[in-house]
Amino acid sequence: MQKNKLKEYGIYAAKGFAIGSAMTVPGVSGGTVAIILDIYDKMVFSVASIFKDFKKNFFFLFTVGLSMLLGMISLSKLILLLSNIAPVPVRFFFIGAIVGSIPMLFRKTELKKVNPVSVIFCLLGVVCVFALDLIPSGLLDLSGSFSLAQIPAFLIGGVALAVSLILPGISFSHMLLVFGLYERFYEALTSFDIVFLICLGIPIAIGILAFIKLLEFVLTKYPVQSYSAILGFVIASIKDIYIGFPSGIGMIIGTVLAFIAGGALVLAVTCGKLTDQD
Repeated sequence: MQKNKLKEYGIYAAKGFAIGSAMTVPGVSGGTVAIILDIYDKMVFSVASIFKDFKKNFFFLFTVGLSMLLGMISLSKLILLLSNIAPVPVRFFFIGAIVGSIPMLFRKTELKKVNPVSVIFCLLGVVCVFALDLIPSGLLDLSGSFSLAQIPAFLIGGVALAVSLILPGISFSHMLLVFGLYERFYEALTSFDIVFLICLGIPIAIGILAFIKLLEFVLTKYPVQSYSAILGFVIASIKDIYIGFPSGIGMIIGTVLAFIAGGALVLAVTCGKLTDQD
């Protein structure tokens, strides 16, 4: 029994590490990766009902959260380096992963076939993601040393980032770029700038706690509408990942193979070949 628990939490840690690592790429949504790895629902319901079984939920969230943080710290530079060396194949790997996750997301709507309601909510999800482009880039100024005058900016940025962590299809790193916080955040993370991380982390935590109950309610009460909207979020997130198609036969082949690898990996995972079923 103990061995099974260790294996279970080892899988949770590996999934958290993968989520945190992938989140460092602008455009890639941690929520989408969580869905692909079949851990999203469990994360939402564990946060929303943490006090119902505090010990179990706390250790699950602590394991996943710490692993995400370790993934962001340890692999952020490597993934960003790969993104700089071969940006298009890396991006197409994630696009392939998103395309590969679509059948699983459709299954979560519990529909046997597409209906008008699911189409409408899917389109609403797409519109919401495209609407984020209306937010001016570099909206917040949190450069330099911390001052009391920056508290409103931390609150606004923290709540917005909380939403990006909760909703699939909305990229945490992309939101950091929108608010002009991308370099500042990862610099603070790798240099352990505790003051900055606490000031941003507290409103993020408040935002998550404020929205998570609502998310749990709609996922449980309206699975068709909510998962259709999430499907729209996820599909629309491709626009932020796509940065063009390469030229040159070698790069084209590499890009196509990366796309196929991303899709095939996700299809294998979501078919239960690489992970245990919850």
